[in-house]
Amino acid sequence: METKVKIGIIGTGNIFGAYARGCRVFDIPKIAACADIDRRKAEAKAEEFDIARVCSVEDLLADREIQIIVNLTVPKAHAEVSLAVINAGKHVYSEKPLAVTRRDGQKVLARCPGKGGAGRLRARHLPGWRPTDVPQTD
Repeated sequence: METKVKIGIIGTGNIFGAYARGCRVFDIPKIAACADIDRRKAEAKAEEFDIARVCSVEDLLADREIQIIVNLTVPKAHAEVSLAVINAGKHVYSEKPLAVTRRDGQKVLARCPGKGGAGRLRARHLPGWRPTDVPQTD
């Protein structure tokens, strides 16, 4: 059996359950911890999905065993949280949108190693989306 990759999730809102169930389908990912600004909500989700640890965002980012952070925060927090994850030296997978402004999205991409941020960032987007669909205003 392959080594488990420990994942942390920031944000335990409506979409959390789909991600928690989705990780169980595969052998490699293991949700090791979750965090939310509403700790009680995180505790409830951790209990529901048998996640061993609830912690602060800061503790999650500092955990050396967690390699990937899934960013399920509200859209206006996506860029800030993704930047914090990248700055902590971890990989980030972000729910859509990457950021709410073009400028914030560019800041996130600029912090990622590799061409186009491919080194540390994956973002879910709408099928058929094209960069030209993004308004050029901030």
